Amino acid sequence: MPTKHIDDETWRKIEIKTVQAVIKTQKSIKESEMLKRLILIGLKHYEDEEWDGEKKRTTDTNVISMRN
Repeated sequence: MPTKHIDDETWRKIEIKTVQAVIKTQKSIKESEMLKRLILIGLKHYEDEEWDGEKKRTTDTNVISMRN
């Protein structure tokens, strides 16, 4: 598996979800397995249109940066 950086705030959310899953299932679940499951869930529900707002926001930010 490739090594990628995950910011502390996001990793804390992974840890919380892992603990919740362990409590619910009463089984040991590795954080790496939880991360994989959450990524797959996200990919299943991902839509290209979700980036439409990001493009506008990035463009607006660039315009603001150029004015300063």
